[in-house]
Amino acid sequence: MSTTEGRTRSGVYGFIGQRALKALLTVLAVLLFVFFGSRLTGDPISMMFPEGLTQQQHDALTHRYGLDRSMLDQFWVYLKNAATGDFGVSITENRPVTTVVFGAAAQTLKLGVWAFLLSSIAGIAIGIAASLKPEGRLSKTLMFLVCAGYSIPGFIVAILLVLIFGYYLQLLPSLGQGGPASYVLPVVALSARPAASVARYVQNSLVDVLAQQYIRTARAKGMGQRIVILKHAFRNALVPLVTVVGMLVIEIISGALFIEVVFSWPGVGKCLIDAVLDKDFPVLQFGVVMLSMVVIVVNLLVDLLYGVIDPRLRKGVAA
Repeated sequence: MSTTEGRTRSGVYGFIGQRALKALLTVLAVLLFVFFGSRLTGDPISMMFPEGLTQQQHDALTHRYGLDRSMLDQFWVYLKNAATGDFGVSITENRPVTTVVFGAAAQTLKLGVWAFLLSSIAGIAIGIAASLKPEGRLSKTLMFLVCAGYSIPGFIVAILLVLIFGYYLQLLPSLGQGGPASYVLPVVALSARPAASVARYVQNSLVDVLAQQYIRTARAKGMGQRIVILKHAFRNALVPLVTVVGMLVIEIISGALFIEVVFSWPGVGKCLIDAVLDKDFPVLQFGVVMLSMVVIVVNLLVDLLYGVIDPRLRKGVAA
């Protein structure tokens, strides 16, 4: 192995190690924030039983959930149990919190996958169409719609869809999970802002790439518009698009927390809202930690993909 190859490989490993260490520290910070923050809202036992308990009953429940220990002891026990996959038991449902949250996460995943596909396909298609003639009427109209979609919060879009298609026109179901038709409105509402984000990045990236000399040379050689866009321009616009894919997942996760409440969808968003209202802090802290872990892992993968897609980054790391 040459000295240059060794330096390059060492630099890449160092880059991966730095990103992984930052991810682990972020996870620890999230654990600290969620654990202590969830316990500053008051005594969950008293809030769960507003009608009152005898002192003996209160003490028994406090001991059962380890609330009679100091905060640091509770956190240390939580970390040790979490390392074995034990994140506690739901106070309200008396089931493992992993069962409660993962069951809700499965319903969120169903929405998220369809929203990811719809926003990716629609965003890329709109971005490509708007980049062909940036000053044309079609491009300006599409980008106006993109700006509107990006500016309007997802829950506002959700409420409008419920009013128009669920209440006035009565064309689609708007509450709960049922057949395939029940997916349409929440998926569209969840896709609006992410699709706008993808379209903006694709349009901006392609406009810059299409102005490069090698693109003009390819066109001068008689290559068709489709080959120029898909084979040459779009490939070089992939690097910023990787960031958008990461943002896409994060936007869908954050949007689902609100949109699920509007559509009464039995996902993580509704699960966390119920946990807040019921002061069920084991469910609340695991749900927040799980979502944070997803966001952290997505950001870590985006960082690592940069090194795969863009050789200049690998050279910069090695240097």
